[in-house]
Amino acid sequence: MRGDAAGGRASIHKIPLLPQPCRISHNETPGHRRPLARKRHRWAEGRQGRQARGGAMNQAIRQDAIYALGYTDEERQRLTEQAELFRSCTSRLLQDAGLGPGAHVLDVGCGVGDVSILASSLVGPSGSVVGIDVDPRSLAFARQRVCERGLTNVTFTEGDFREFVSTRQFDAVVGRFVLMYQGEPGAALAYLAGLVRPGGVVVFQEQDFHCPHIARPEAVDTWCEALHHVTEVFEASGMHTRMGLGLYDLFVEAGLPPPHMHIDVHVLTPADVLGPKVAAHTLRSL
Repeated sequence: MRGDAAGGRASIHKIPLLPQPCRISHNETPGHRRPLARKRHRWAEGRQGRQARGGAMNQAIRQDAIYALGYTDEERQRLTEQAELFRSCTSRLLQDAGLGPGAHVLDVGCGVGDVSILASSLVGPSGSVVGIDVDPRSLAFARQRVCERGLTNVTFTEGDFREFVSTRQFDAVVGRFVLMYQGEPGAALAYLAGLVRPGGVVVFQEQDFHCPHIARPEAVDTWCEALHHVTEVFEASGMHTRMGLGLYDLFVEAGLPPPHMHIDVHVLTPADVLGPKVAAHTLRSL
């Protein structure tokens, strides 16, 4: 798609289908109830306090979500496991968006670098990837991973991507599970579109926690209980838990052409170990 505005491509990741009983046990989920309630209370007080201190301007601007999962070593390990779960659908999204040899890519909210590493394999040595994130520890881990892989076309920078300034326009701006944490996602998306060259693409993959779920009867109660707790905490922290299905309106709000959209669903099987493992680690991190 060409023109002054960047083209758009968006992907929704739906909470997994469960064709077999979930491996998160009933004993595990209820144990999180009380800690989750305490965290929710603390976040609510913190957000109200920031608004009170910020005055009228902060009342008009929605606060960014608190990253409920934290910035611990355990969370960085969880992110690498989560990346394996989403690797194939993210790779397809980037390829469908046209990322190829020689492209210059900005990966926003890059975390420990998984999407940056995926993009680097598509753009090759003649292309480049710049990853940006606010957490220096995640970036240090990302740099270590890139070094271990011998990748020379990936660099990382610390900062808020909404304040990122570059002398170069990018062929693509990409992000996975990023906009759902933004207080003003439309404004963030519009700013990022300004970093893309005419004819370039804006590519985002976001989750939606409210899509219908399908599971065998014996898995429904366990899965819905776990999902309820996760969604409750994320919403209390300020996350847009319906961001996936909201991407179309968000792109239009940002002044971009309507995006091409599709939805991905990870189907767990009895042989699947990684999916339940990531789900369990997510619950423990909250």
